[in-house]
Amino acid sequence: MNRIQSQGKTCLLTIFAFFLASGLPILATGQNSLDAFIDSALVHNPNAVSINTQVRSYQFDNKMISALLRSPKAFISSEVQLAPYLNNNGKLVDTAPLGKAIGYDVGITNGGLYSLLFNLQLPLLKGKQVLHLQAQNDVEVEKLKTLLKLIENDLRHTIGGLYFDALAQQATVKNNRENNALLNTEFQLIKSLTSKGLYRISDYKLMELEIRTDSVNLQTSASDLELAIRQLKAACGIKNPEVVELTDPKMAQSTPVKKLSLFVQPFTRDSLAAVARQISFNDQYRPQLDVYANSGLNSTSIPMMEHHIGASAGILLTYTLFDGHQKKINQEQQLIRIDEAQKLKELKAREVKAQANAFLQNIEKTRTELESQTKIQGEYKNLLALYQDEVQRAQISVIDLIAFLQKYSSVNLGVSIKEITLKKLINEYNYWNK
Repeated sequence: MNRIQSQGKTCLLTIFAFFLASGLPILATGQNSLDAFIDSALVHNPNAVSINTQVRSYQFDNKMISALLRSPKAFISSEVQLAPYLNNNGKLVDTAPLGKAIGYDVGITNGGLYSLLFNLQLPLLKGKQVLHLQAQNDVEVEKLKTLLKLIENDLRHTIGGLYFDALAQQATVKNNRENNALLNTEFQLIKSLTSKGLYRISDYKLMELEIRTDSVNLQTSASDLELAIRQLKAACGIKNPEVVELTDPKMAQSTPVKKLSLFVQPFTRDSLAAVARQISFNDQYRPQLDVYANSGLNSTSIPMMEHHIGASAGILLTYTLFDGHQKKINQEQQLIRIDEAQKLKELKAREVKAQANAFLQNIEKTRTELESQTKIQGEYKNLLALYQDEVQRAQISVIDLIAFLQKYSSVNLGVSIKEITLKKLINEYNYWNK
C-alpha cells in the first residue's frame, strides 16, 4: 500500500512539473481581438497603402488639369540664330550680303534672328474639357475606393478564417486542460479507494497511464495553438511572437444587401470609366481657341537692333475636319469595354448570390446541429454526476470510467467547435453579403 501511495505522489509531482515546464502557451493580454488583428492587417497590407497613396495623387491631378488647360501661361523666350554669307565682296564671312554671296535667301533670314520676348498665352473654350477630364479622374478615384473596400473585405474574410481556426485550437487546449483536471480528480479518488482494496492496482495503473497520455495530448494541442497564433500574427504583419489568449468575438449576421453588391461595383465603375474616356476623347473635336501675345526684342539684323522692340498679339483657332476615323474607332473600343463589363457584372452577381445562399443554408443547418449537441452536452453533464457517484461507491470499472470521460470530453469539445464553426460560417456569409 505504501508503494501505491509513493507511486501516486510521484505521478502528481510529475504532472505538476509538466504544467510548469511543458511549454504551454503563455496567455497574455493585449492585441487579442479579431478587430485588432484585422486593423493590423489593413495597416500592413501593401496594396491598401498603395491605393491610399494613389487616391491622394488623383486629388492633385484635378488641380493639374485645371492649371494646364485654363490658366494663363507666361514665359520668357530668347533666341539667337546666325545665318552667315560666304564670299561676299571679298569677305569670307558676312551678315549683310550682296548679289553674289552664298547663303540663305536674305528675305528669309536677313542674316540671322535675335529675340528676347515676354510671351503670354490664354487658352479659351476649355471649360467642358476640364470638367470631363476631372470627371474621368473622379471615376478612377471611385474605382480605387471600391478596390480598397474589396481589399478590406478580403482581409476580414482571410484573417477571420485564420482567427477562428486558432480559436478552435484554443478551445481544444482549454477542453484538454479541463479533461486533464477531471482525470486528476478521479485519479485521486481511485487512488484512495485502491488503498482501501475497492479497486485493483491494475485499475490504478490504468488511470495513471491515461493521465500521462492525456498530458501528452494537452502538450501537442498547446504546440498547435502556438503555431496557429503565430501564423495569424504573421498574416497581419505583427512581428511580436508572443502567444496571446484570443477573445471570443460576437459575430452578427448581416442582413441581405439590397443595394449593388460590392463585388459587382468594379464592373459598373469600368463601364463608367469607358464612358468618361469616350467623352474626354471627343473633346479634341471641339473648336480649339487660344489667344496669345508677346513683347520684347525681335530682330533679324544687328544694325539698328534697338529700334526693333515691339509687341504682337493674335488668335489661333483650330478645328479637326478629318482624323482617319479615330473618333469612330475609339467609340467602338469603348463600347466593347462596356459590353464586357456588363457581361462580367452579370456573371459575378450570380456567383455572389449563389455563394451567399449556400452559406446561409449552412448557417441554419449548423444552428440546428448546435442546439442538438448542446442538449446532449447537458445530458452528459448529468451523467457525469452519476458516474462520479458510482466511482465513490466503486460500482464502475476504470475502463468504463475512462471511456465515458473521453466521450464527455469529446462532446464538450464538439459543442465548442460547433459554436466557432457557426461564427466562421457567419464570417463567410458576411464576406459574400456585401
